[in-house]
Formats: sequence, C-alpha cells, structure tokens
Amino acid sequence: MIAMAASDGRLDDREIAIIQRTYHELTAKELTADDIRHASGATAKGDDILGELRRVSGQLSTPTKEEIIQGVYMVLLADENIAGEERKRLKDIANSLGIDEIHLGTILEDLAVRLAGRTA
Repeated sequence: MIAMAASDGRLDDREIAIIQRTYHELTAKELTADDIRHASGATAKGDDILGELRRVSGQLSTPTKEEIIQGVYMVLLADENIAGEERKRLKDIANSLGIDEIHLGTILEDLAVRLAGRTA
C-alpha cells in the first residue's frame, strides 16, 4: 500500500488514513502516520518492494495476495486522481505476486462491487 501511495511522488492525508485503516483491519495493529511516511521515503529511495513481493509470493495464499491488491487499489483511489505511474505500479505489484491481468481485473471488479455496496 505504501509503495502505491509513494508511486506518484506524493503522500497525502487520505492515503495515510486508508493505509492505517486497512493495515489495522488486516493485522489488528496500529500504524502511525510517521511510520508510513518513513516507509514511503524508503520506497522512494529505491528499496526493492517488488523484489520482496516476488520473493514471498510463493508463501502467500491467493486470498492474501488478493487482500494486498485490494489494499493497494484502495490507496490508489484515495486521492481521486489515478496517475499513470500508479496504474503501472499496480500492475507491477500484481505481477510480482504472480497475479495475471485477468485475475487482477476480477479482483478490482469485486472490490468495486463491495465499495458500491457500502455507499448504497
């Protein structure tokens, strides 16, 4: 999620809030805004998050990979402006997790339906 937030070179309060909420929902642990900013800075400096995802991909279940993609996409939507770099980063993250383009589309469609249900 932090890699996605950092992909456009900006990290805003909405992105931080979504990362905090999603992280808490998935882990039941708190993440401070400073933690997120620090990790974002490390990502911007070139830390290899994609390599790390590739390395652990085989150890992750499909539902866990889908949750990662959903969290990343929620951050992408946070600033209501989806930059080309963010779209590319999403595809790169999916690739690193071994998620093909069709599966990625399905994950995002399912998430869109869930989000629409929240606002209905």
